[in-house]
Order: sequence, then structure tokens, then C-alpha cells
Amino acid sequence: MIFCLLRKLLPCLFLILNLQLAAQIVNIEDRRGRPDSLGWRGQVDLAGQLTENSNRVLTLKGGIRLDQLGERTHGLFLANYQLIQAGADNLINDGFFHFRYGYDLNERLRWEAFTQLQYNERLRLSARWLIGTGPRIALLSPKPGRRLNVGILYMFEYDEFDASDISYRDHRLSTYISARFPLTEQLVFTNTTYYQPLLFSFEVPRLSMVSNLEFTISSWLSFTSNLNFTHDGRLGRDFPEVPETVYSWLNGFRFRF
Repeated sequence: MIFCLLRKLLPCLFLILNLQLAAQIVNIEDRRGRPDSLGWRGQVDLAGQLTENSNRVLTLKGGIRLDQLGERTHGLFLANYQLIQAGADNLINDGFFHFRYGYDLNERLRWEAFTQLQYNERLRLSARWLIGTGPRIALLSPKPGRRLNVGILYMFEYDEFDASDISYRDHRLSTYISARFPLTEQLVFTNTTYYQPLLFSFEVPRLSMVSNLEFTISSWLSFTSNLNFTHDGRLGRDFPEVPETVYSWLNGFRFRF
């Protein structure tokens, strides 16, 4: 399948980049950013580690983002990759591409459309393709440094799994609430919670949460701490070896250009 190309391309394209990724659900809200002026803005995260003792452990993490801001339009492109290898075994091997376009209908209402490709080896997810659209509503008046938004989007999802005849073709409701508040001049807290049930079936919901603290060191460098949590009851039901609930806590540095 053509989706398998994703697994081969990501390690080559982002071998030296860093990642902040939430298991099988990717939270995009915590990656949003509004450029200070019209035009393009970019960001790269970098991390890597090699440990040699009784075993050889290699860690490579990377991400790149591009933001585009027009008078009423907003574009966002993200690409991330993560590899943690112990000996010949991949403890973690995942990545994704995401593109999102938004058009401001007024000060508080934006209509968005997005598409995404991702994979996660340890969760047996060989390919996931998403496409969706819907409104994003600002609950607070625009103010620099803070936000409180809700989104109610329709999403089509196609999933393929390693060594399995099972595949999903789902129509989902993708809802979220997202908040960002400065705690001090240097410290900012953000949180996003997703609820993504199957349309017309709310028996096995999918939940995801991301909390982030970012401490600004300089105009181009900051320290970040991210807690990611995901629960997917159907994935654990269909694949008993895959946990229903996964989480990660990632600390690192962010460089801006």
C-alpha cells in the first residue's frame, strides 16, 4: 500500500529533528501559534542521545513546523518523527504529517479543514489517514497570550494495522476544548482535551489530553515540559496486546527562527 511509503520517508526526512507527539492521537491544538506579522514563520525542535553500556540505546526525535498568516487565512504544516532503539529493537518508532487551513469568518469564528498521515509501530498502526472540516469558536475575546477555544469537526478516518486484516473506515465527531494562559511573563500553560466518538455510536469513546508548560529563556530558546495521555477502548479491544491507555512525559528545548 502507498501508505507504507510514509514509514520509509519519515526517518530519512527527519532523522535529526525532535518530536512532541501524543501516542495514536495527535493533538494539534498545543502546536498552534499565531505569527506576529503577516507571512511565514518556522520552528525546528532538535534532540538526540546515544547510550552504550550493556546495550546500545539510540534516541532521535525531531519536528518541523511552518505557519502562514494572511489577513483572514491561517495555514499550518507539521512534520514529526521519533525513534528510540535498544539494540536491534525499536521501543518507539512513530511520526506524522499534518496540514491545516483556516479562514476567519469573524473575530471569534473560524472555519477549518485539515488532513493528516501518521504511523506508530509499537501500536501496530502502519498508517492512519485523516481528513476533516468544521468550525473553531473562540470563547474569550482575543487577547495576546491567552485563548479558550472549542472545536466541533467532522472527521473521516482510515486505519491500517501491521500483520492484520483489520482496517477501520470511520466517520467521527472530533470535538475539543483548548486553553492557553500565561502564568508569568516567562511561563505559559496550555491544555487541550479531545473527545472523538464514532458518529451514531458513543459506546467506545476515544479521549486525548495534552498539558504543556513552556519557560522562555530568550527570544529564540525555551524549555518545554509536555504530558500526553490517550485512551482508545476499541483499539485495545481489537488488539489485546496494545494498551487502551498510553501516556508520555517529554522535556526538552525549543529553538525558533
